[in-house]
Amino acid sequence: MLGNSIKGLTITTLVITIIIMIIIASITIYTGIEIMKQANLQNINTNMMLIQAKTKTIAEQAKFNKDVSNYKGTKITQVTENKKIENLISNNIIENNEKYYLLSQVDLNEMGLEKIDVGDGYIVEYETNEIIYVKGFEIKNQTYYKLSEMKDIDIEDVE
Repeated sequence: MLGNSIKGLTITTLVITIIIMIIIASITIYTGIEIMKQANLQNINTNMMLIQAKTKTIAEQAKFNKDVSNYKGTKITQVTENKKIENLISNNIIENNEKYYLLSQVDLNEMGLEKIDVGDGYIVEYETNEIIYVKGFEIKNQTYYKLSEMKDIDIEDVE
């Protein structure tokens, strides 16, 4: 009979098992964060495209009727004490603030877009049909605000 047989895990086996579990957990967390960022970008793009479709209709009606009184939103020139909008103007994201309108939740509701949460806000320029997301979307230390820029972002580039 062999009298000294050892049963159970050794410390080395336990450490290796813990290291493997940590690696698997970190990969899972990283992948989950990536999926959440991709979903967020897709959600922002979808919201902006829905807003763009509605504002294009409004702009076409205004052009046909030669009356811009049914433009939705508040002119940016009338928006006061909003640091994010002031930042967009100072960084030349908004170049001619006479043409831009900030949409409120009420404006989105009137446009039939009640499911879109206005959050920090969306800005529309009816003549060019450009949509700006006030909060912006950051990828690799660069922030994108305009729908025209966000459409070109490759979803695989989201870090």
